[in-house]
Amino acid sequence: MELHPVDLVISLINIAVLFILLRLILWKHVYRFLSERAKRVRLELDDAENARLGAQTLKQEYEDKIGTIEAQGRDMLRVSQIKATEASDEILEEAHVKANALIAEARVIIEEDKQKAILEAHHEIAQLATDMAARILKREVSPDDSKYAVERFFSESSQ
Repeated sequence: MELHPVDLVISLINIAVLFILLRLILWKHVYRFLSERAKRVRLELDDAENARLGAQTLKQEYEDKIGTIEAQGRDMLRVSQIKATEASDEILEEAHVKANALIAEARVIIEEDKQKAILEAHHEIAQLATDMAARILKREVSPDDSKYAVERFFSESSQ
């Protein structure tokens, strides 16, 4: 294959003409298409960046709200614990008061029962003494006699 200078010049002229024609016909359309696409890509990138910044802002707001809610929850828990402690103290105090009242009431009842038992014992002792005296004396002893004897006996023994 041989290269002729005329073929080379014709090929160069064809390439130049083709380049000029394509530049005149297609360049504006291709350039406009590429420019519009570059603008769309830039807008989409800007939108994505704005969305990312918005998401970061929302994330920070949510984290702040969560922190606030957690702090409020801890405060509510602390207040509830304080109220529960106060309520338990009140219940314990009330229980102590009731227990002391029951103990005092029981002491009064015990003292009354004790006095009743002592009186019953006195009467029983008086009856036994009367029976014994009657047997010893072989006569009947009057209740007044036995009452006098029992009272004298208990007054002497308590001194």
